[in-house]
Amino acid sequence: MTFTSLASSSKGNAYVVSDGETTLLLECGLTFKELQKRLGYGVAGITACLVSHEHQDHAKAAAQLLKGGVPVYMSEGTAAAHKDAMDAAHLIKAGDVLRFGHLTVVPFRTFHNTDEPLGFLIEDGRTKERLLWAVDTANLGVTADKLTYIAVECNYEERLLNRSDRIPSVLKDRIRHSHFEVSDVIRWLHKQDLSGVLTIWLLHLSAGNSRAEAWQRRFEREFPGIEIRICPE
Repeated sequence: MTFTSLASSSKGNAYVVSDGETTLLLECGLTFKELQKRLGYGVAGITACLVSHEHQDHAKAAAQLLKGGVPVYMSEGTAAAHKDAMDAAHLIKAGDVLRFGHLTVVPFRTFHNTDEPLGFLIEDGRTKERLLWAVDTANLGVTADKLTYIAVECNYEERLLNRSDRIPSVLKDRIRHSHFEVSDVIRWLHKQDLSGVLTIWLLHLSAGNSRAEAWQRRFEREFPGIEIRICPE
């Protein structure tokens, strides 16, 4: 199983999971043209797109993907709130079991300022590799065993957010209630069974309230022996 980040920020999010035969797009928060460009081969090779929630930096190209014949999966809450009609989307909920070729996907609940946001646990039936993926969430209640990869939001650092004079207090509170803070991510990770984890990807870093290089070193100290990769914009 491979995991590739095409875009990971408030400007847009898109990630690709593939087993070499089946290719899943997680999020489509770029213009359709830009998404095609970053995929390198257009969207013809995409088996399905899974969308976590309706915000445009995660779901912008959903309507165009549907028009292009790519199946798009999202929760009922996401479909109802999307700016475009999502009548053709496949509606899913936490706990469903979805199968795409040899890949099995189980959605789980995340915590964002939207209705029915989801994360995804993806398993390759042949290699038994397991990826847990979650973005735009203030916390996570999920634990999973036998993980091989983790791709998780790590958005901001409280100290940086608190001292920022560019961000109004109301917006700071919204960030705190809808995004994952670095120390909370670390605490959550320590609750997981990391014995088989090879790589942890940190997603959706805030442009002004994160420290990529310092976080890289911090995570490497916290989780020795696991490759830490920070996804760029």
